[in-house]
Amino acid sequence: MASVSNAAPAKRLGRAPRLAPEERREQLMACALRVFARRGIGAARHAEIAAEAGVAVPTVFAYFQNREALVHEVLSDVDRYLSDMVWTAAGEGETVFEKLLSVVRAFAERVESDPDRMKIWLNWSTAMRDEVWPLYEDLQRRVIVHFVELIRTGQKQGEVEPAVNPEVAAYMVVGGGHMIAQMKFTGRAPADVEEYLETLVLGALHPRSGVKNA
Repeated sequence: MASVSNAAPAKRLGRAPRLAPEERREQLMACALRVFARRGIGAARHAEIAAEAGVAVPTVFAYFQNREALVHEVLSDVDRYLSDMVWTAAGEGETVFEKLLSVVRAFAERVESDPDRMKIWLNWSTAMRDEVWPLYEDLQRRVIVHFVELIRTGQKQGEVEPAVNPEVAAYMVVGGGHMIAQMKFTGRAPADVEEYLETLVLGALHPRSGVKNA
């Protein structure tokens, strides 16, 4: 008489749930953000995103036809995210100091609430490769131009001294983003972060020593 095996039947790999095309794209983008944050812009691949999403690799290629398209879509997402954050936060407050402080506070908060996109931004800001660096320069240029406009408006309204160079001040605030991210990612005390944010904006809007007003 044949023996009956007590072994449990092997598990079959389940398929990913069926999603509408737009829902699938959103799912794959969310997975791509996690993979890019974890692996870096230069190392993330379609296969890793497929594994993250629980789908076949060809499914990822159906939405992002090649690596260039994948990288462009991820960086465009980060660009839109940060641009929306900057323009929204800059609309708050009355003075240029309040507006810029609102922006850097929002930036610091996003490091905590959306670390994946912020890690990609950090990687992007130092990835001086031909295919991605021009995209970063474009994002940075738009933010700097917006800050320059805010500072010049502040000068016209008497909030900022004429001796302040608006472009240099804008570069100072934008450049502080790396230190803000580092302080947040390393768990510095909120009071220390807030002190840095206020000092950063105040320092940017303060004229250099020895420079006379026009």
